Amino acid sequence: MTFSNFPYKITGCAMAAVVLLSAAVSCKKIPVGYISDQIRYVNDTFRVIRGTNWSSDAKAFELDGSNYPISVKMLEIRDLATGKAVDYFDKPNEVLVWTALFDPNSDTTVALLNKKRKMETVPPLNLIEKSGQLIFNEGTQKIPPGNYTFDVGVTNGSGTKTFRNISVIQLYELAFRQEGAPGCAYFIDGTNTNGDIGTPTMTYTKLSDQGYQVRLKVVDKNGKPFNPKTGELIKRGDRPLFETYAKFHPVEYTDTTMVCNYELTPFPLKEYPGYGYLMYYRIPSQYVILDPGVAPTADPIYNVNPRFAFRLLVAGTFEVTIRIPKVTRKT
Repeated sequence: MTFSNFPYKITGCAMAAVVLLSAAVSCKKIPVGYISDQIRYVNDTFRVIRGTNWSSDAKAFELDGSNYPISVKMLEIRDLATGKAVDYFDKPNEVLVWTALFDPNSDTTVALLNKKRKMETVPPLNLIEKSGQLIFNEGTQKIPPGNYTFDVGVTNGSGTKTFRNISVIQLYELAFRQEGAPGCAYFIDGTNTNGDIGTPTMTYTKLSDQGYQVRLKVVDKNGKPFNPKTGELIKRGDRPLFETYAKFHPVEYTDTTMVCNYELTPFPLKEYPGYGYLMYYRIPSQYVILDPGVAPTADPIYNVNPRFAFRLLVAGTFEVTIRIPKVTRKT
């Protein structure tokens, strides 16, 4: 053997090793994806008002570098207090579902609304498989308020992993909300001379889970309602009033009540520029008696001007009562 041939033999062996290594690599299965153990929701609690349409942020599901495409599925929901599985979120209910984007500036009639919504029988919770987003509808009205934890399964090309107690759904009651600062003042008829009467109290009663109706009463200190049909409650200048926020049906007046069928939650739907959700009324002086000491004199020359604001956040039939202090209705 001569040393002159040695390099060529080494080179031949090296090439053989490369061929063998390449064959080994080509037989090894290449990973098709990565799925993290740290997948989570950015929110550890989703606070949802019972009976409302509500969606989590589509980007709230954090994949921690896991590969797309993914499939997310709800596995189990449990009452956080008892640890027991519940099926409330799976039970279908008949609810109105949007089929197109609602525009409050142009969709101002029931006919236009009905072109963009329809009645469907669906569960109160929908988990979007491709993103993990949670979408709740008004069917949650039939679920007891409370805290619920849940598990999801996440699948991609590398397999499936289960994430227990990944977040909490806090379903809470908030049907009615007072907005702004209520108040009430007297004015001397025909002047801007005025004084404070006091703060009206506002109460509400939910009469039914059905419909989208609110019945508004303005009453004196003894609970006697002023009559909106006979001019006991009138508009105050160019300021907004109850009917300002009625977009789909005219307000109906009875001897004691103003009634609005509002069709959509929340109601009022939009703020009135410069006034928020405030409603202003004037009760002419011939219909009121002020308590002694409220006004400078006992003369029947003082009209009463209450203001108030509220929002209804869920469907149903409600009675809202505004009680004015230190004022008695004169009959």
